[in-house]
Amino acid sequence: MSLRTSGYLPTMRRGTAAVAAIIAMLVLAACGDSGGGDGGAEGEHATVKVQDTAGVPAAFLQYGVKKGYFKSRKLDVKVQPSQGGATVIPSVVSGDTDIGGSNLVSVLLAQSKGVPVKIVAPGTFVRTKPAQDFSGIVVAKDSDIRSPKDLEGKTLAVNTLKNVNDTTVSESLRKRGVDPDKIKLLEVDFPDMTAAVEGGRVDAAMEIEPFLSGAVKAGARIIDRPYTGTRPGLQIGSYFASEQYIAENGDVVDRFKEGVAQTAKAIEADQAAFRRFLPTAAKIPPAAAQKAQLPTWKAENDQSSIELTAQLMKRYGVTKEEPDAGEAQAK
Repeated sequence: MSLRTSGYLPTMRRGTAAVAAIIAMLVLAACGDSGGGDGGAEGEHATVKVQDTAGVPAAFLQYGVKKGYFKSRKLDVKVQPSQGGATVIPSVVSGDTDIGGSNLVSVLLAQSKGVPVKIVAPGTFVRTKPAQDFSGIVVAKDSDIRSPKDLEGKTLAVNTLKNVNDTTVSESLRKRGVDPDKIKLLEVDFPDMTAAVEGGRVDAAMEIEPFLSGAVKAGARIIDRPYTGTRPGLQIGSYFASEQYIAENGDVVDRFKEGVAQTAKAIEADQAAFRRFLPTAAKIPPAAAQKAQLPTWKAENDQSSIELTAQLMKRYGVTKEEPDAGEAQAK
């Protein structure tokens, strides 16, 4: 078994379950309907059901809802926190959800499998400075791993294999002169990573906020910043919809994107207000909400990030062929 495909499998989303999920998506693509929210005619009130990753991403949309940025566009956005693309994509294709939030790798992977979804708005971006990165590879404070090169021959925890985090880990480390194929990747859920490192079950872990700040507070050391290491300012997340929903609700999609853009602008202008909102919206402790490195959000997708992500997916074996980045976004 390849070191890069073996893993610790604590939940049902692992291994063959991932294959089953893709098959399910394809079945849903064939039989899905448009039974989502009430789209309404152009310019009229519409209800939009949105699933986004639990935590900061979902809190972003909830903040926009609270501030009235969607209501002012006659949109009643209903936000449902989710566990990520494996569950969101089938829900969007079947029509149970109108718009979903997930990382670019998950969406491009679905598209490469023939699942009829398109990106309609940008999600999270990493900032440009490593110190502002909301991702990090951590090791125990007494670990003999002092640099990325020392990871060769070691075990490193990621939340999911063949997705955004092991892809960016591989690329960032490659750029630091490390051979990613010499690192054993193990799947561990984010909440369990710090304990796995401290207990010696893994040598290192790729964590994101708010878990990253918690690990550092507990004494862990950061030896690499995978998102900025892959590319400063990299787009990580996106909002997507089924092609059928887009065709039938183009005006709603446009207004949703405008609401996302206004929310992004408001948070960038007053991060303190968003941090105060996080404990209620995302159940993040107030102290952690103040210390965590936040992603940033923007008004437009970054096509160069989508293209780079597609290239990395082929390079690191997520897909056999490079996904078509040119067709990823709704026109």
